[in-house]
This record gives sequence, structure tokens and C-alpha cells, in this order.
Amino acid sequence: MRKELFWDRQKISSKAEIERAINFGGFDFINHVIKKYGRKQFINNILTSRNLSRKAVNYWCRIYKIDREQTKTFQSKSIWSPFR
Repeated sequence: MRKELFWDRQKISSKAEIERAINFGGFDFINHVIKKYGRKQFINNILTSRNLSRKAVNYWCRIYKIDREQTKTFQSKSIWSPFR
């Protein structure tokens, strides 16, 4: 686990760990999370979480051949926007 991604939390849920891996983690951390929780839970997080960046969701939807319009991120108004 990359502790610098969880500086604000005492306990870390699997959902939070997967979300931060998708939004901020590198491929090594993402591979670690997939091995730890499984590909099914990783994909489920992509589909059900609204706390993901559209860019990251779009990328993983292309990798796993998921229609991005099925994801909560693309179904709802954007609540996550990166600073530019």
C-alpha cells in the first residue's frame, strides 16, 4: 500500500484503496490492488463509484471493454475535477 495516498485516513476500506489506486496510483499499485481484491471487485468499483476521475474511468473502460455510460461517474454530474 502507498501510505502517501492515505494520509487522511486511519482505517482504509477496500473501496477507498481501489478508488485511490485508480485516481492516483501507478500501474504497480493498481496491479497490487487487483491482486489483493480481485479483478471483479476492481471492475465493480469502476462501475459503481462516483469518486473517480472521468479520465481514469474512460481509460479502464477501454481496457476492460466496458461501456463508460454504464458507470456512475458518467451517469452523474461530475463531482470530481482535477486542479489544472
